Amino acid sequence: MGNPPDSARPAGSTQAPVARPGAALWIATAGGVGFGPWAPGTWGALLAVLAFVLGLPSLGVLPYALIVALVTGVGIWASNAVEPWMGKADDGRIVIDEVAGQLISLAPLVGLHGLALGRLHLPQALASGESALGAGVDAYWLLVVTAFVAFRWFDIRKPGPVKWAEQRFKGGLGVMADDIVAGVMGALVVTAPAYVLVVMRLREHMPATGGGSGSMVSMVLMESVASVVESIVERLLA
Repeated sequence: MGNPPDSARPAGSTQAPVARPGAALWIATAGGVGFGPWAPGTWGALLAVLAFVLGLPSLGVLPYALIVALVTGVGIWASNAVEPWMGKADDGRIVIDEVAGQLISLAPLVGLHGLALGRLHLPQALASGESALGAGVDAYWLLVVTAFVAFRWFDIRKPGPVKWAEQRFKGGLGVMADDIVAGVMGALVVTAPAYVLVVMRLREHMPATGGGSGSMVSMVLMESVASVVESIVERLLA
């Protein structure tokens, strides 16, 4: 990872070089991650995943939402400030947008932090009984991986709403907008299996004779929500 030059001239321009924007450049590249030799967007998203697994969910829903809002707002400012220095719109070295989008995609899991969702057992063809995978995969961490994969898929492929956001806005907002939409769509994808897992765990803990009318109503409502979320995701991916 090389050090960026102190100044740069926009591509194809005869104007004087633009001075390096300092703190804005550090923020836009997520501490220099954007200057990596390959796939800077993926590394930016992984940086968000790292922050997530190191404890962001333990702060609670409101602090997490405030952090996402702060990263998004500062990202808009920083991206807008560095574009003239980089010489083109939405330069690949700007990865604060991937950080924000990935945090949004992981947001549905904040409320599940600390819950025992159990383990999901893989087919025997994928895991032997003596291996670590044979004991199953932790459901919560599988959801984290799902959020990462879903966000990167939407961010790279840019279906419908993501492409619209990319083309609709300019400047710093334009840099961030498509990743915000990709993050929301990734959050919808991860919400579906998350609700299904919660319903499965509630079923396991309900008495065999029935949990009373209140419990049954709650179960029906949760299953309905899970069904609606799955339908939304299917339409988005159609």
